[in-house]
Amino acid sequence: METKKYSLNDLIKIIWKNIIVIIVFAVIGGSGFFILAKHKQFTTYTAERSMMISHSLDSKRAHSQVSADLAMIPTYEDLIKSRQVTESTWKALPKSIRKETSPKSISDNIDTNNRPESLVITVKATTKDANQSLAIANTTVEVAKKELPKMQKGLGTVHVYTKANRKSVTSQTHGSVKKYTLVGVALGIVAGMLVSFTITTLRHMN
Repeated sequence: METKKYSLNDLIKIIWKNIIVIIVFAVIGGSGFFILAKHKQFTTYTAERSMMISHSLDSKRAHSQVSADLAMIPTYEDLIKSRQVTESTWKALPKSIRKETSPKSISDNIDTNNRPESLVITVKATTKDANQSLAIANTTVEVAKKELPKMQKGLGTVHVYTKANRKSVTSQTHGSVKKYTLVGVALGIVAGMLVSFTITTLRHMN
C-alpha cells in the first residue's frame, strides 16, 4: 500500500479541519498541568536575626584582634549549626513548635550569612510556617549566645541584635503555575495534532 505524502498545505488543512480537537486537547493538557502545579506549589518563610562576636579592643592590639576575629567567623558559623546548638534550640522552643520539628529539621532549616570584612553573622531560618521560622531564628541566636562561649575558649563577647518580627519575615513561592500550565497546553496541542493526523491517515487508508 502506497503511503500518502502530505504537503505543507495538506498539513495546514488537516489542522484547521481538526482545530476543535486540538483546542480540546490543549485545554485538557493545560488544565491538568495547572492542577498538578497548584498541588505541588508551596511557600517558604524566612526569618533573620543577627549577632556579632568580638573582643574588647585596645589601641595596641586593635588591628590584630579584629583580623583574628574575622578569621574565626567561619568557625563560629559552623558552631551555630552544630548539633549542640540545634539540640539546645529545639529544647528551648515552645512546646507547640517542638511537636512539629526536631533537632535534625532545625539543622536543615537554618543557615548563616556573613558579609566580607564584617563581624556580624546573620542567622536565617526557613520553613513553611512564618511563626516557626521566627521562633527558630530568634531562639537559635539566644542559644548560640549561651552555648558558643562553652564550645570555644576565648570566644569574646556575643552581642545579639533585635529579635526578628513578623514584619521582617520574607516569603517565597516555589513552583511556577504559569510555566507548567503553558507546558501542559503545548503538550496538549501536540497530542491533538497527532490524534488529528492519525484519524486523517486512517480515513485515507480506508
